[in-house]
Amino acid sequence: MVSVESIFAFNPGLFVEAFFLLFSILDPIGTVPIFMALTEDFPEKRAKIVRQSVILASIILYVFAYVGWFIFQVLGITLNDFRIAGGIVLFVVAFDHLAGRDSRTRKLEAEDVAAFPLATPLLAGPGAISTVVILANPPYGPFLTFVVISINAFLTYIILLRSDIVQRLLGVNGSRAMTRIMALLIAAVGVAFVREGVLDILNGLK
Repeated sequence: MVSVESIFAFNPGLFVEAFFLLFSILDPIGTVPIFMALTEDFPEKRAKIVRQSVILASIILYVFAYVGWFIFQVLGITLNDFRIAGGIVLFVVAFDHLAGRDSRTRKLEAEDVAAFPLATPLLAGPGAISTVVILANPPYGPFLTFVVISINAFLTYIILLRSDIVQRLLGVNGSRAMTRIMALLIAAVGVAFVREGVLDILNGLK
């Protein structure tokens, strides 16, 4: 039986690891140039678009973090299956960034940019969804995952709301460089997810 203490356990080391992992995958800094381009024709609505997209993305991540297990049961999926699939998705997303082209999970032909593509798949895309589902389980846990999602959502809101400042500070090349650095981290995490999933499956066969 899961204790209340384990549900609300908070490990600072795990928090830092989970925070930077989700922040790297959400990549709000790397999203700035795309956001600026998407809202170029209606700059006066940027604040409203940011608010709507971050709220929707947060809801998506909360839902998958805490209802992910039910979805797994319905589809007959294990956490290790999702680890491997999520790791592959993360690696593909990272490879697209490193190759210097738009990710296949980031398509820009949309009428409602707040919902699509900003909320999903730019923010709450396959990589972020895979991550929160895994983070909601040990050793991280549901409470730490809630905190990590909430803080990342707040930072994403601030960064996108002040996207013009961020763009001026980093410049176009700076934003692209930051995206490449984060892509390397995402690729490494993707490989780690696949490795952990495969090893757990192999250990279970012994």
